[in-house]
Amino acid sequence: MARPQNVVELLQDLVAIPSVNPQGTPGTDRVGEQAMAEYVADFLRGLGADAALEPVEPGRPNVVARFTPEQPKARLAFAPHLDTVSIAGMTIPPFDPAIRDGKLFGRGSTDTKGPMAAALWAVRDWAQSSARARSRIEWTFLALMGEEAGNDGAHTLAKKGFSSDLTLVLEPTGLGVVTTHKGALWIEITTAGVACHGATPEQGRNAIYAMRRVLEIIEEQVIPGLAREPHPKLGPVTINAGAISGGSKINIVPDQCRLEIDCRVVPGIDADKFRQRLESALQAAVPEVIVRQQRYSPPLDTDETLPWVRRLGKTARGFTAAPWFSDASILSGEHCPAVCIGPGSIAQAHTKDEHILLSDLEEGARFFRRWMTTAEEAAE
Repeated sequence: MARPQNVVELLQDLVAIPSVNPQGTPGTDRVGEQAMAEYVADFLRGLGADAALEPVEPGRPNVVARFTPEQPKARLAFAPHLDTVSIAGMTIPPFDPAIRDGKLFGRGSTDTKGPMAAALWAVRDWAQSSARARSRIEWTFLALMGEEAGNDGAHTLAKKGFSSDLTLVLEPTGLGVVTTHKGALWIEITTAGVACHGATPEQGRNAIYAMRRVLEIIEEQVIPGLAREPHPKLGPVTINAGAISGGSKINIVPDQCRLEIDCRVVPGIDADKFRQRLESALQAAVPEVIVRQQRYSPPLDTDETLPWVRRLGKTARGFTAAPWFSDASILSGEHCPAVCIGPGSIAQAHTKDEHILLSDLEEGARFFRRWMTTAEEAAE
């Protein structure tokens, strides 16, 4: 395969490689991150990095690549994710990176292969320059699997003790530095009933009616209560009733109903206590209700006064907050502060005609190269 000659050609290569997350309804049988991981690792090896594929699940590895000088004074990292969301419902060919009207189309072009291509191109420019020989920074490029469902790649890396002075988790932020974002607490709620013939419903107990009471409590009591305690940057915890199912047949009184809700929590909220409070509020009206946590990704709250974070904020378009969640909150900790940043608009992420402006992509490559220069100067 011919090597890309510019950042646009690099992104075209990345978009053309399917890397759809297999969970849910992917819309294709071409799932998993293996091929993408191999391409990224090969690209970085071609620049002289020590790059390895670290398996997380079968056919779904992380990429960990390092450029290590003899006496590093700082450790900085880029961390995009390899996977994309489903292609179901797309109105454009998802893996045909067409260019029209100054835009590059395709699944992942914005989230997050565009930011990844911009950072890879900046690393390429740095690796081929005289700055590399003078470098006092260990630059690490992490390309993580599974961000779109479960954050398994980031969890695996964090459990191995990965650390850095600052990790840039690549997401389309318009080159603003996201230092705080919401977390995701996904909860399953079930109500139980007693099945009987639909002609004599008085002899049973309808689980769907019980769930109706659950929904009323959430909408009329829980959500208004949350609105009274907003986070200064992110607003209140939000709840969305995303999926519901119940019953087996029209002429049977349903003995079970299942609801899935998406709670976007903010820094300062204890997820376990939040779930327990929700459960207590619901059980007070519907005693048989069962509340179970499906998944939790914590919120991000990185200190903007940390030296490397402050330096990045001055280089970029300042600090901002986001309602979504990312790998940054999984990686972030005392020994690995993390933020989100990258070119492109989050409004294009997951859309049926996903695309990125070529001007944003090229600006992103220039920005990341400028960041590398700024960091190298600070480390001298």
